[in-house]
Amino acid sequence: MFHATPATGRARGSITAIFFINGILIGCWASSIPQIKERLALDEGTLGLALLFFAFGSIVAMLFGGPRIDSFGSRLVLLFSTLGFSMSLPLVLLAGSLPQLLAIVVVIGFANGLMDVSMNAQGITVERQRGRPIMSSLHAFFSIGGMAGAAAAALTYGLGGELSHYLIGICCVVIPPAIFALQGLFADAQPAAAIRRRILALPPRPLWLIAAFTFVAFVCEGAMFDWSAVYLRDALGRDAATAAMGFGVFSAAMAAGRLLGDRMVARSSRVVILRGSAILACCGYALALSGESTTLTFLGYALIGLGVANIVPVLFSLAGSQEGIGPGSGIAAVATVGYSGSLLGPAWVGFLADLSSLRLSLAVTAVFLLLLVIFCGRLRHR
Repeated sequence: MFHATPATGRARGSITAIFFINGILIGCWASSIPQIKERLALDEGTLGLALLFFAFGSIVAMLFGGPRIDSFGSRLVLLFSTLGFSMSLPLVLLAGSLPQLLAIVVVIGFANGLMDVSMNAQGITVERQRGRPIMSSLHAFFSIGGMAGAAAAALTYGLGGELSHYLIGICCVVIPPAIFALQGLFADAQPAAAIRRRILALPPRPLWLIAAFTFVAFVCEGAMFDWSAVYLRDALGRDAATAAMGFGVFSAAMAAGRLLGDRMVARSSRVVILRGSAILACCGYALALSGESTTLTFLGYALIGLGVANIVPVLFSLAGSQEGIGPGSGIAAVATVGYSGSLLGPAWVGFLADLSSLRLSLAVTAVFLLLLVIFCGRLRHR
């Protein structure tokens, strides 16, 4: 039943704004990487190390942050992590050496990981209060925010601005609306007796299958993020503009799928949505890898984007709704496993491509989605 109250309506708008802001900040970070590389004269291997430190900080935050969210509430943790993420990005301007950069990047990654888990936990709370699914649309606004962050970077550099202008500008722009939005969130701290106290947010047995599926989803998403443009460029021999358009098609389709996801979840079961999404993504992979046609590849990318769009939001919703497990710990546990997939998946694709071909390695990655199709009926959900 839909609970239309002013408080839930305000909380819905507030958490949507927070997801959008997180997307902007992630887009800001991603758009700044080339300038950071040039600023410190980093080679590809050293840059990869810095990106690994970002991921390490995020995973550490997820491991330790979930139980803290269950103890103190996602709103309080979200306040510190949002401000921390916003204000830590300009700190890369102070890095004059690789060790300094790595230390700063860990802090940025930690703030991002903590914000990621706490905003999803708050999203679960708002979803419960409203009595209808909202997670897919929240993740859609995250995707839209990422596009906005990248567009702001293009505008800044197109007008002759520098990295310092961009990072400080983004920080100043997002903090006031973030503080305003945070005031509308629910104070959702749970009594200590309501949940099992944990030091680390490691997946308990009821979450193992959800965590495994989240890992698969992030492997497939990571493969598309890191290799979709490369496939068009190297395997099909297309120019750089066409390769970039291919990634844009995938991203736009994923955002569109998430905007439609909540309606689908409201009208059907989450297991049906997961199975149908995985089948659609598999069809997209088959189409994209079937030949040399750019049009078919773009169509395949669109189907993959639509397919993977709602898998992670649905799985996060399930993880945060398990009996006897706090939403913070549940989401943090599956998110930690999932983000390890986003790290290992693209690297695994590259390794297998060296042994065979990029086409084959992407095809094998898609096979993992079939496991979700076969076994998602075993999920324990409410």
